[in-house]
Formats: sequence, C-alpha cells, structure tokens
Amino acid sequence: MTDICGNVRKFAPKFEIYYSMRRFFLTLCVLFVAVSVLTSCLNSDDDSSTSYNDAAITTFTLGTLNRYLHTTSKSGNDSVYKVSFAASTYKMNIDQLGDSIYNTPSLPYGTDAAHVVCTITTKNNGIVFLKSLTSDTLTYFSSGNDSVDFRQPRVFRVFSSDGNSYHDYNVKLNISNQNAGVLQWTEADQSQFPVARDNAERQSAEALGYTYLGRTYLEAYALSPDGQIMELEDETGWKKDSLESDASLLPMADGVAYTAWILDIITDYALIVGRSNASDKAMTLWRKLADYDLEGRWVYMPLEEENPYYLPKMDFVVLAYFNETILAFGSDKKVYASRDQGITWKTTSRYAFPAGFDGNSFKVAVDLNMTDYEEELWLMDTTSGKTWKGRLAD
Repeated sequence: MTDICGNVRKFAPKFEIYYSMRRFFLTLCVLFVAVSVLTSCLNSDDDSSTSYNDAAITTFTLGTLNRYLHTTSKSGNDSVYKVSFAASTYKMNIDQLGDSIYNTPSLPYGTDAAHVVCTITTKNNGIVFLKSLTSDTLTYFSSGNDSVDFRQPRVFRVFSSDGNSYHDYNVKLNISNQNAGVLQWTEADQSQFPVARDNAERQSAEALGYTYLGRTYLEAYALSPDGQIMELEDETGWKKDSLESDASLLPMADGVAYTAWILDIITDYALIVGRSNASDKAMTLWRKLADYDLEGRWVYMPLEEENPYYLPKMDFVVLAYFNETILAFGSDKKVYASRDQGITWKTTSRYAFPAGFDGNSFKVAVDLNMTDYEEELWLMDTTSGKTWKGRLAD
C-alpha cells in the first residue's frame, strides 16, 4: 500500500502539468475563434453584398394607362375623351425559354401604347436596360418611373448583379383592334355549306303540305295550311301543338323564319318570326319554352308601344342563333340582332351582310369548327350559289 501511494505521488506533478497544458490549449483555441468572428463582424457594414451571375426578369407589371375614345355629340360632331384604367389586372406572361413577355387578354381598344409605365423585378437584383428602337444603344430603365413607347415590340436587357451575364426579352403589348368582335366574311365553297340534319322531318312535313319550321332537341315543328303549329314528337306523327293565344295571330307561311337554342339544362327556346295582320310596322313573334319535364305552349309576343326597337315588317327574314345572339337577316339587306330573346332588335356594325351581297333569296346556317371549336356563320345566295363563311374577329 505504501508503494502504491508512493508511485502516485511520484507521477502526480507530471499529470497536473499535462492537464494544465491541455486546459490552456483549449482556452487558446476558443479565444482564437472568438477573435476571428469578432474581426469578421467589425469588418462588415451595410453596403456589403453578394453578386450573382444569373440574369432574369421575374415579374412585369403594367401601371395605370390611358384610353382615348371617340364619341359623337347630339349635334353630330366628333370628339375624343380620355379615361384611365388599372392595367395591372392584365397578366404579363414571361416566357423564359422563348425570351418573350406579352399580355393576355389584350388591352382594351384605344389604349395609349406610346406612354406606358411598368414595374419590373429581377432575380438577385439584376439591372434592367431598355434597347433603342433605332440602334443598339441601351438606356438604364427606372422601374415604375420611366414611360415606354410600346407602339411596337421593345427589347429589355437585364444584366446579372456581377455584370458577367445578361438576358434579352422581347416585350409586346397586345391591344384589341377596332374590329374585334365584328363578323368578318370570307368566300367559301358551296359544297361546304353545313348539311341540314332534319331532312327526314322536312320531307315528312312537306308530304302533308306543311311548311317545315325546324326543331329543338326533342321536338320538330311545322305550319299547317289552315294556320296551325304542328308538332312532331318521337316520330309518332304530327299533331296540333298548344297555343296560348289565338291562332289568327300566327305568321303567314310565306316568308316565316324559325330558330332555336338551349336555354338551360332542361329547356330549349324556340322562336318563330314572320308577317301577320297583328301589326302594320313590325314582324310577328311567337316563342315556346320546350321543357323536358313540362308541357310547353306557344306564346304570342305582342309589340309594346313604348318599345322603339322592334323588328321591322318586311317580305321575309332568316333567323340564326349565333354568339348567344339572335340574328335576323332581312330582305331589306340589314342584319338585326337581339340579345333579350327577341324583345328588342337593333342593327349594329358588328353584324352585316358580306360586302357586295345583292341576293334576293338566301339561307343561313351555324356550324361549329371542330379544329378550334369556334362558331361559324354561313350564308348562301340560293340563286347563284355563292357562299360565305363568317367568324368574329379576335
């Protein structure tokens, strides 16, 4: 026991020295790290930044823009007035792969494209420049402040924050033209005129001496020689249809027109237009709600005296339901439009006969273009066979 204690005392000084040196070394390391961190903090300031070599526009937003519109006073004088609108609601699409920026939908007609203020944000604080229209000169762009002339596409160049790379974007503003929504005609092959799908019903009616009108999804209609509306339902034969008003108010078979469309999921709307003795100045209108669950009746639509927008009385009209609008192509070579199911009718520059059309006998049809699922309106001069196809301009 004495020997063991002696050995411990013999090595104790060495152990104490080793332990003390180890503690000193650890303390020295901690102090070194602390001094390094403190030095880094002291050398930093608010102006330091990290540069990047990627360049991209991440958002492009239009500001408040002006529109200049024309109006005509009661005296017939033309004038121009200005209105402002928030163009920020029009989305600017950024195609990073195609290097292009463009808006959808188009800005309204009359937008002032020569003075456009826009706000641009970039990735990692890239710097934006605008390229000149006449040279390669670049001008620094102040986002949200500078006015840009967008009457033709412009090139914006964004440089990375380290200045080593850049990305060019072609920016175009799409603005609706004055002809947007106007029916535009092109000549077409007569053989392409849509084929009627109710020839069997037409032949059935004409065999009985009826004037065939047309059909809804479930029912087909015709006028009998004694002035009644006949209905063909489920191919069980023709029967007299129900009328809410006196049959004497029905239009004459000569020049009568018919159209129908889907009103809602269970109801079709059918409309008959023609001449009668009910009015000396307006065409006579009858309508029927063909309900899938309830028995419908034909209802006479009398002309209200205070309504100045009636369909004028003429030799004949041809009806078509196109673009959620009833169109009446009249023998007076005018097109009348109704958007309230036949109550009011107005001529408009949006719809008109093809330029130079002079036919006295014609027919129309509406068809769906299966390529882009857009409605097409067809018109044929039944005397010459000359045919046109009409679509609304974008």
